[in-house]
Amino acid sequence: MPKARGWKPDPYWLLLLALTCFALTPLLAPGYFFSAHDGRHSVFFVTMFDEAIRDGALWPIWAMHHNQGYGYPTFLIQAPLAFYVAQGFLLLGFGVTTAVKGVWTVAFLISAWGMYGLVRRWVLTWPQRGVSLIDIKEAERRASQAGFVAGLLYVYAPYHLLDIYVRAALAETMLIGWLPWAFWAFDRLIGEGLRPGWQERLAIAALTYTLLIFTHAFAIMAATPLLIVFILFRLWMQWQHDDVLANRQGRTMAAQVAAAGAAGVAGLMGAAIFLLPLLAEGPLLSQEDWVSDTYTYSRHFVHWGQFFSPFWGYGYSDDPIGARDGMGFQLGIMLALLALVALYLLLARMERTLSLSIFLLAISSALLYIMTPGAVWLWQALPVLEVLQFPWRLLTLVIFVLSALGGLTMESLLNWSSSRQKGEVGALMIATVIVLASAGYARPATLEPVEPWREDGRAVFQFERQHPDMLGYTNFVQERFTETPLTAQYAAALAQGDAPFNPDQLERLGILSGEGVVTATYSRGHRFGGEVTMQTPGVVQIRLFAFPGWQVRLDGQVADYRVSPPHGLMEIDVAAGVHRIDVEMGSTPARTTGAILSGLTLMGLIGLLAAGRGSRRNV
Repeated sequence: MPKARGWKPDPYWLLLLALTCFALTPLLAPGYFFSAHDGRHSVFFVTMFDEAIRDGALWPIWAMHHNQGYGYPTFLIQAPLAFYVAQGFLLLGFGVTTAVKGVWTVAFLISAWGMYGLVRRWVLTWPQRGVSLIDIKEAERRASQAGFVAGLLYVYAPYHLLDIYVRAALAETMLIGWLPWAFWAFDRLIGEGLRPGWQERLAIAALTYTLLIFTHAFAIMAATPLLIVFILFRLWMQWQHDDVLANRQGRTMAAQVAAAGAAGVAGLMGAAIFLLPLLAEGPLLSQEDWVSDTYTYSRHFVHWGQFFSPFWGYGYSDDPIGARDGMGFQLGIMLALLALVALYLLLARMERTLSLSIFLLAISSALLYIMTPGAVWLWQALPVLEVLQFPWRLLTLVIFVLSALGGLTMESLLNWSSSRQKGEVGALMIATVIVLASAGYARPATLEPVEPWREDGRAVFQFERQHPDMLGYTNFVQERFTETPLTAQYAAALAQGDAPFNPDQLERLGILSGEGVVTATYSRGHRFGGEVTMQTPGVVQIRLFAFPGWQVRLDGQVADYRVSPPHGLMEIDVAAGVHRIDVEMGSTPARTTGAILSGLTLMGLIGLLAAGRGSRRNV
């Protein structure tokens, strides 16, 4: 990673970022790939997140257009980092679809940079390598070449390109982008021990882990176990071997374990604002909606041949047998080839980072096995794995591991060259092959014009009309549905085409009993309500799913609501007369506790950052 002071940009780093941009050129074209798997989700999630932010919710929970207008706590279960990045683009004046493209651009660039930095560090500092001061400049050049190749392998891994142009998976692409940074930070923390600045390294490791959790819920279930395994392996290696680039003064195994553990715990506490509500309130959502039918893991295993098949498609993994899936799950010829070369070098004992390469090969092999039908026993033994939904999602971790292994393998190959010029030519030739091998995958199936309704609540309505099985329910729902009293209003607004959509036109209130009329309604991101005129006492239904956090006020006074059957909405009693009803999604004990823990942790980490920088200046 380039240093801020006296920075001279590494040409390989600059070239890596430039070549990464080639993979993103389809994003410059007008239009958008709405037909991609989550193409519409990525846009309307950002739309609803923005509506909540603009309504004053700094940490949104509610997505108001889901379920034909009844809403859903989407952002309770959807990690928020990608949406906050998109929000930055929106605040700069870009449209929603352009903001989504901006998130993908950021994710790809940070994925290249992070992989470059991680592998470069491993080449220079991994225990048992032994780099003398005499050849340090040459070692740095080869480390940059290895990082350059690893970064390109990561960017152009077929699954990485599939995640954007076939799946349009916004959060998962952000996870791929941030994953190397977390490993990089923990490697620095363990490798440099208690040298001056350890407080800063601890804080950075904790913050990167917090942000990793904020990328995707998948980070909790799959990326975290991989990170823990790596940390344990790194600690063992540090205990077994001397890192000649580290200062051993004051460094002990106990201190390293304590630092890594403290960073992990601080990272979890930093993410408490997301994790505590997810754990406390997530069980109130109907779980079968996300682990059955289309989302049943047993329908999405990958057969070994598919990892090496050149097939590329824009369909779905809809063949239970796996022989005719509509999408490809290939590792990519360069990742597979360099993994085989790494295996050969290990058998010939010519690999310069022997232990690390063995570890990466073992991890990638284990992950590949878990994705196959042969591992069904493991999925049955650990029901918690159901929430991963698609076993092939583990390709996210596989391409990370194999890209790093490919970079290390490249460094071993370049080490054979006694000529600097031959080494540079070799690195550039490999880079050219990597880009050309996958360049054809860097394109969406189709591009469609971005019509106004695509970027507002009508897009959610249209999707749910086409896919009624994709509605989500809470445990308060007694009877499932595909239409609501708001359906006709969404349909009428959609029929208006390019005309602006005003959510206030949705009839958010309804008279269940008594004589009265709804005279006004409004629907914002996190606030809803309106006015009713009642000739007699009665019951008014609030057409929103009942869920923890709703604060209902009747004429400015807090009012109790009850669940309105059979669809799990809210209803309140009202007296005769004119009344104003206001509903706002507020906090809960879990959300408040999570926010406090995250805030206090952030303050503590900022203090550690300052202390670490101060200790380095005093050396």
